[in-house]
Amino acid sequence: MVEFETADDCLENIPRVRAQDYLANQSLLPPIFAEPIIFTDLFSRQPILKLSEYQDSMLSSISLGVIKIAENFTRKSKTLKCTYREYLESVRLNPDFCLWCEQPLPNELCKLISMPGPLEQPDYNASWYMFLSNAKTQLSLHFDIDFRHNLMLQLFGTKRYVLISPRYSKRLIPYFNFSLLALKNFEKAEKREFLKYNKAFECVLHPAETLFIPKSWWHYIEYLDLSMSVSLRYARTPFDKGFALLPRSYLLQNIANDIIEERSGSVLFPSQFKELFDSYYRESANPLELYKRFYDTKKKLYREISTASLQGTYVNDAFNLELRRIRSRKGQMGPLSQPIAYEGSNPDKPISNRQMKLIAQLARRNPSICLDTEFCAYSGQRKKLEDFTRLEAAQVVDLLLNLSSHHHH
Repeated sequence: MVEFETADDCLENIPRVRAQDYLANQSLLPPIFAEPIIFTDLFSRQPILKLSEYQDSMLSSISLGVIKIAENFTRKSKTLKCTYREYLESVRLNPDFCLWCEQPLPNELCKLISMPGPLEQPDYNASWYMFLSNAKTQLSLHFDIDFRHNLMLQLFGTKRYVLISPRYSKRLIPYFNFSLLALKNFEKAEKREFLKYNKAFECVLHPAETLFIPKSWWHYIEYLDLSMSVSLRYARTPFDKGFALLPRSYLLQNIANDIIEERSGSVLFPSQFKELFDSYYRESANPLELYKRFYDTKKKLYREISTASLQGTYVNDAFNLELRRIRSRKGQMGPLSQPIAYEGSNPDKPISNRQMKLIAQLARRNPSICLDTEFCAYSGQRKKLEDFTRLEAAQVVDLLLNLSSHHHH
């Protein structure tokens, strides 16, 4: 694994502002911004900022649900119940394990934090979450599927964030709400070019700082040391709640951002909104009919509504089989953990015979692995292999190889 060398090589291109000065000029409550921003004092003087990472009496007995992370979340890990004191001991005894916790903020800690003055609003339906992990934990590039804006308050420790607009999703080889690009494997120069190419934002978040993450933005997170943060997830419009119920994909990620007017919470394209939901909820003769109809509707509305987002086909060169052989001979890692050729220059063509054989071979080798595709979100059944495109097949092969690797280790 290629790790980032130090925090010094971070772009640090997210503006840092004083909350009181900046928000005084905002007419929108709660404030919503088009791009990430860091507030240096949004939660200042609140008791929760006094928490210490070690031997803190307020934390020691708090119950946690901790997950030992496998690479890229490709396997579901068992959640271990423990107290914070026990968690610290586990980190001490197992420094090479990534022990990660995401859960609603415990009641004991909710008492120590309140909505900052600039954000106070009647009937504000927000939610509070906590995140805790030790150093070396790296969370794959992904976007959240609840369609909420997010304020991330750092309590102790430091974390590195990379944020990328949904506009560039096509370049990230999206699969569900994850990117198949293994950002942690990038060499330093390659990573710098990748961030520049996708107009990415990057920062190291320090204690008492609050990062605003716009809804549905891609983000990669690296824990630089033992770190705890609290997330304030904004209330949603009824339309955002509706989108959160649909199968996740980069197409919906963009459509949802463009079809809803943030200030009023209204729908900008009512007929297209109706067309989208009718397509999904309308009765179908079989699951495959539903899948194809909804997918075609998403592609059509993406072209019509998300005009500022990338159009056309973007395929990373890691899918080039010959390039993979060259890199293998040179001992180099491609951006994907296991890049597989998509069999030709047109990724929208039907799956090739070689891809079908490879997927079948991987499935036979690992009978316990379930082939998760977007199709599962509609019926619980698998999409037939012959209905995959070559790019979809390449992505599935990559996923299966990752699953296979973790299955045997």
